[in-house]
Amino acid sequence: MKKSLLLALALLFSTAIFAQNRAIHLRETFDSSELPQGWTITDTGSENWKISETNNAGGEANELMLSPTPQAAGITRIITTPIDLSGLNSVTVSFRHYFKKKSSNCIIGVATSANGTTWSSAWTHTYSEEGQYTVIENITTPDMGKQNVKFCIYYQGSTGNMNGWYFDDFEIVTIENNDAKVESIDMHDILPSGKIDIDFSVQNTGANDITSFEAKYEVNGITVTESFDANIAKFETEKFSFEEKVYLQPGSYNVKVTVTSVNGTNDENTTNNTLTKALGIAVGGTQRIPMFEQFSSSTCANCGLLNGNMKTLTDNNPGKFTYTKYAMNFPGTGDDYYTAEAGARKNYYGVGYVPQLFFDGKDNEYYAVTQEELDARYSTPAFVNIKGAFNLEGSVINVKLDVMSYINLNDVRLFVNANEKRTVENVEYHETEFFHIMMKMLSGTAGETISLNEYEVKHFEYSYDMAQTNVEELSDLEVAVWVQDYQTREVFNSSFMYEYTDHAYPAQNLKLEKSDKINVTWDAPAQGSPRAYRLIVNGDIVKEETNDMSYILDDANGYYAVEVIALYEDGKESVGIFDRIGQSSISVDENEVRFGIYPNPVNDYLYINTNHDVKEIHIYNMLGVTVYKTTKYNGNSINVSELNNGMYLMKVITENGQSVKRFIKK
Repeated sequence: MKKSLLLALALLFSTAIFAQNRAIHLRETFDSSELPQGWTITDTGSENWKISETNNAGGEANELMLSPTPQAAGITRIITTPIDLSGLNSVTVSFRHYFKKKSSNCIIGVATSANGTTWSSAWTHTYSEEGQYTVIENITTPDMGKQNVKFCIYYQGSTGNMNGWYFDDFEIVTIENNDAKVESIDMHDILPSGKIDIDFSVQNTGANDITSFEAKYEVNGITVTESFDANIAKFETEKFSFEEKVYLQPGSYNVKVTVTSVNGTNDENTTNNTLTKALGIAVGGTQRIPMFEQFSSSTCANCGLLNGNMKTLTDNNPGKFTYTKYAMNFPGTGDDYYTAEAGARKNYYGVGYVPQLFFDGKDNEYYAVTQEELDARYSTPAFVNIKGAFNLEGSVINVKLDVMSYINLNDVRLFVNANEKRTVENVEYHETEFFHIMMKMLSGTAGETISLNEYEVKHFEYSYDMAQTNVEELSDLEVAVWVQDYQTREVFNSSFMYEYTDHAYPAQNLKLEKSDKINVTWDAPAQGSPRAYRLIVNGDIVKEETNDMSYILDDANGYYAVEVIALYEDGKESVGIFDRIGQSSISVDENEVRFGIYPNPVNDYLYINTNHDVKEIHIYNMLGVTVYKTTKYNGNSINVSELNNGMYLMKVITENGQSVKRFIKK
C-alpha cells in the first residue's frame, strides 16, 4: 500500500484537518479496491469510473480508470471531497494519466466548484496521441479563497471515442519556494547484471528555480549521496544520473532515490522527495530488435499512407527492425496473396480492419511508428538472443537458428516466417509494390511452444518447398523470427536471419575452473569455422576479437559472468554461450575512472569531461561491434553524426584505468 494510515484518515476528514498553511491539501493514490471515500460521480458516466488493478499512468497499482463502456455522452465528472481554501489565491493540481486512444481526439479537464453545482474550468486539454502524461497546473479560478471547494476531473464527449483513460497520484498543494519532486526512476524493470546507472527525473514543484540539489540512492543497504547542478524552471522536469554506479548481480532489488536538499537548503515539502522502484537483474542481456507485424491488402485504398511511412522509417533504420506483413482477404475480393495462415494470425490479434500495425505485439492501430518510438524500443534491453541463417536447395528453404535466453521463460512461442522482400504481381490499386509479404509461417500459425532456461542455447531447423507458396522470386526471400508470450502478446525479441548463407554455430563447452585464478576455456563449434571469438566478462567486452580459446581471470574470489560469441566472415556472429562462477554480490563503483559525456542524447558532436589523460576511446553498438576508435583524442569533440540512431557504449581508457558510459545517438 502506498498510503499510510495517517494519510487515509486525512483523506477521510479532509475538511476538518487540512489547515490553510499546509502544503498538501489533498493527495490520492487510488490504492483501495474502491473509489476514495467521499468522492462522487455525476449521473453521466456513473458506471464508467472505477478502480483498475493496473499502473498504466506510471504510478503504482492501483489507479483510477475511466472506462469506455457503457457508452456515455456529455461531461462526466469524478469529484473530490471538499477542501478549505480560505486565504489562498491559488493552488497547484498535479496528476499522472494515460490516454488509451481509439480513433478520435479526446478532451479531459479539471474544474472547481464552491457549491457543488456550478463548475469553473481550471484546466483543459485535447489529447491526440496515446501515451503517459503528467499534468501540473497552477489553479486560479474564482473559487480560490473559499471554504468547501470541490475539485473534479472531467471527460468531455462520448466515452466510446477512446479505449480507456487511467489516472494516478492526484494532488492539490500550495506551492512552496523550494520543492523538488522525484518524478520517476528512469530504469527498465529488468537489466543485465554488471555496472548499473541509477537514472532519475526531478520535477520542480516549487516557486523558485532549482539551481542545485543533493540526492541519494539506496540499494539493499548501500547508500550513495551526490550533489547535482541543475537548471529547472517552475513545473519543468530534468533527467539526471548518479556518477557512482552500482554493481548488481542477478537477483531482485529495490532502488530508492531521495532528494535530500534543494538550492543548498531544506526542501519545504518532503512528501514527494522519495521514490522506490523494484528492479530485476538478469545474468546478461542483448540488443533488442523491434518487431513489426502489419495487416494489409492490395485492395485497400487507404493502406498507402501507412505503407509509405513505414517504408521511409525502415529505409532510414537498417538493422534496427524485423518485419512481416500479412495479406488480407478484404476489403472487396482481398489480396491475391492471402493465405489461411494470415487469417489465423488475423484472428489471434483480433484484426477487424486494414491497415493495422502491431509493434512488438502492441496494437499501433493504423499509425506508423515514429523514429522516437523506434529509438526508445530499440534502446530497451532484451533478454532473448536469436541468431540464424537460411539457404536454398532448389526451391526448398532450409532455416537453422539458435535461441539463447538470459532469463527463464516457460511456454513461450517461437515464430518463423518466410517473407518475400518485394512483391509486384498482387497489385490492385495505385500502389505498385509491397514489402515483407509473408509467404509461409514455417513454425505454424500458433508458433512452436518452447521453454528456455537461463543461458541455455536451443537449436531449431525448418524446411519448406517455397514453390508451393505465392513467392515471385526465390532470390528475394527473408526469414523473420521472433519469440512471443502467446497470452500477453509481449515480444521478447526478434531478428532477420542471415540470408542465403550457412548458419553461424556457437562455441561450445564453456568452462570456468577455479584454482588460484579463474581459468576460462571453450571449444570451437561442432560445425562451422569462426574467424575469431568475442569475450565478455560481467557485461564488459574484454576481448573484442581473439583467436585464443582460453582466458585467465586473476581474482579467484570474484564473481564472474562470462559470455563467448563466435564471429564469422561477412559480419555474421552466433548467439553467446554463457557461464558464471563465484558468489553474487552488490557494491558501488568506487574505483571507476570518472568521466562525463554531453550532450546525451546527441545529434552530431559528443564532448568528454574528465580530469584524466585519455589514451583511447572506443564506441560500441549494442551488439558489441566497434563503430569508432581513436588513440588521438585531444580534448575536442567527437563527431558521431555518421552513426545510426540508437544506444551506444563509449569506453574511455586513461592512465588510471578505464570506464564505460552509454549514450543515445538521435
